[in-house]
Amino acid sequence: MFSYNEYKNIIQLIEQHLPIIDFADVTTTERKFCVIRHDIEFSIDRAARLAEVEHQLGISTTYTVQLRNNTYNALSEKNIKLIHYIKSLGHCIALHQNPPYMSEKDLKQYVLKDIETLEHYYGFEVDRYAFHRPKQEQLAMYLDIPGKINCYGKEYFHYFKGDVPELNVTYLADSNHQWKYGHPIELDFNTVSKLQLNTHPFSWTEHGYENYGNFLSLIEERKKEMLVDMESENKAFPKELLL
Repeated sequence: MFSYNEYKNIIQLIEQHLPIIDFADVTTTERKFCVIRHDIEFSIDRAARLAEVEHQLGISTTYTVQLRNNTYNALSEKNIKLIHYIKSLGHCIALHQNPPYMSEKDLKQYVLKDIETLEHYYGFEVDRYAFHRPKQEQLAMYLDIPGKINCYGKEYFHYFKGDVPELNVTYLADSNHQWKYGHPIELDFNTVSKLQLNTHPFSWTEHGYENYGNFLSLIEERKKEMLVDMESENKAFPKELLL
């Protein structure tokens, strides 16, 4: 599971039933669509590799970036270059944000300030955002900021409590390395006409791993990156640690 080949199979299956389009191209009258976003949590490098896979498949999707992530620096020189690379492959970049509880007015300003920061360092417009681990109040709010796309907006997402006989938009996500709302391969497209697919690029690799093995490989990748960065910053760094 979670190999690039599996991802290719998912995309090919979806394309047999629904057009994969950008969030910006969805309208209230759109009868069928699939929008895809990827929430970058631990590794922008893995996001770039998944972006390459999608480029080969001929699709464009949205990659969301956290400004305050504890495991990667969205504004480092290396990661800014990677974000530009992802964008050059035809994908869109969005803010991924985990805001504290606040009023709707303050939340709008909070989102816009973070978008402004990304735009300043990335050098291009960021026209969309998605909440990280969204609170129920934020989903129910359907926050509307003029000129910006909320990936949890009414056109792309159906918030509900309790049993709902029919969703306006089906939402599938691989959060925590598992498809809690159902696997895309098992989706009944006879009952689904609108779909948002949300993946987390750290879960996807060439090999494909179960959760424990995936984190082992991810930690090893990040460890190597950290050691190389430390060596480049300090001439006294022990070279044997790079072996």
